Amino acid sequence: MHHTEVERKFAILEPGQMRTCLARLGAVVAGTSRQVDVYYNHPARDFLQRDVVSEWLRLRLENPEDGLAKSSINFKRWLPIGSAEATHADEFESQVADREAVARLLKELDFQELVTVNKQRERWRLQSPSGPVEIALDEVEGLGTFVEFEYEGDGELDVAEQAVEEAVGRVVSQGVALGQRDRRGYPYLLLGRE
Repeated sequence: MHHTEVERKFAILEPGQMRTCLARLGAVVAGTSRQVDVYYNHPARDFLQRDVVSEWLRLRLENPEDGLAKSSINFKRWLPIGSAEATHADEFESQVADREAVARLLKELDFQELVTVNKQRERWRLQSPSGPVEIALDEVEGLGTFVEFEYEGDGELDVAEQAVEEAVGRVVSQGVALGQRDRRGYPYLLLGRE
């Protein structure tokens, strides 16, 4: 599953209920951080051209509560391209030693800033029968609270999908109400695309 992401994201109204549920299920808190993500548009290939945005380029600054700030750059392509029902994403991410230099490089190459996503993320780890799942509680400035279930193992795509569905099912079986599923991502929502 290297360079492939399988996740499910939902709006939630009661993050306290989700935390209680995760603790009951044996999930372990894996840390909290403030993440500031700047999303860019490609100068020669408009990511916003399609009705459904399938590609994102992101530069992240992450400040963990218990450690040093770190930065990364990420390109994500949701598949199938253009589908409102994407099943997974190609994802290429690398740590960045000098975030400011990369931001300036992107600007000099005519990449345009689209939107900034500012969120507080609380990460949990849950072992599903099919594999490990990271569950992130995100408080997103301007959007509200979300929960994201993401496969963290090395299995094939079908195993990853099964593990995520199992984790979602376990949470729902504990009486946690998940809101509408978000299939587009925070930048899409902040840009007001429907």
